Amino acid sequence: MDCIYEEYIKYVDNFLVNYFKLLLSTKYEKRLVKPFIDKYIDVRYYNKYVVRDDDFTNRLNRELNNIAKEVMEENEDKVDKIKNVFALFSYVMFIDGCTKFTDLNTLLKTLYSDNNITLEYSDSTKKELNSLVRDYISKKIAFFKLFESDEFYLKGKKYPNNIYIVDVGQRCNVSKLYSDYAVEKAYNSDLVVENRTYLGILMISSKILSEVIALDFKNNYIIDFPVTLLEKPKKIIKFLKALDDELLRTKIHLKFKYKDFKTYKKEIFNLINQDYSVCLELDETYDINFDDLFLFSYILVDRKYRYYNIIINSKEDVKTNIITLWGERWKPFWSFFTKFYHNFFQDLLLSLMG
Repeated sequence: MDCIYEEYIKYVDNFLVNYFKLLLSTKYEKRLVKPFIDKYIDVRYYNKYVVRDDDFTNRLNRELNNIAKEVMEENEDKVDKIKNVFALFSYVMFIDGCTKFTDLNTLLKTLYSDNNITLEYSDSTKKELNSLVRDYISKKIAFFKLFESDEFYLKGKKYPNNIYIVDVGQRCNVSKLYSDYAVEKAYNSDLVVENRTYLGILMISSKILSEVIALDFKNNYIIDFPVTLLEKPKKIIKFLKALDDELLRTKIHLKFKYKDFKTYKKEIFNLINQDYSVCLELDETYDINFDDLFLFSYILVDRKYRYYNIIINSKEDVKTNIITLWGERWKPFWSFFTKFYHNFFQDLLLSLMG
């Protein structure tokens, strides 16, 4: 599976194109509509153009209004068409979950009678729009059902500023012939850890998407990234593709320990240079060297180390965010999984115990 977030955005983009093609009919022109769609996606799904204390609806209206003015200036003979595109977007905000509504039929009737829209719709167009919107909403619901599971879940430790350090937990129905030790050993073997990380990236991506749909952009997630993948150039491509989205790269942070950073410095810097967010957990091998710390999105440090106070008191030298680790127990807070990975992961776990 490639990047969940990118796939979802493509689905939204495709719906919007079909929505405007249907309602504008012969008056549809891609060059007049695409700037509105691009701006909408930037604001709705990437939280761009934020002004302090800015309400989302006001921001979206402001940005779409700015686009309308720009497109009108470039197409003075198309003003009426552009006004229709702008007016039709006010209904997209309901259909796409920005604003709640109670009844779809009432919403569409309001659209058809809107005096700001100078379009006429045949009965067949109205019927087709009803089907288009219902199909769009039902497929969005079905999309998230793909990730429901009782066997695997995200467990996390929450830190200040809405930061979660997460891992994947399992409730697989493993035969009692295997001891808890055997299960734990298999679950933490290199191959399982790698696939667990991929699963975790998919699960976090889906969680971020569900938060964004609810207009919540505040959370950040940190997950361990196995150093074994740094030695597998072909396999790592699959993992990085799952993060191949502008927003996910700022919300999902790949964590390495300092001892591994010293061994794989070139490979980790390569990830940073590709705009992936990488964080560093200082350990017993840390030698109080501040030189490269500013390159990481977060520096994690445990109170137990003798250098802890030095780091905390040297924020101007560290030049990035510092997280103090503590021993709070892991808490499950999200539970879903793809059906494919459910079977694959459980079979892999059993094969390694056999």
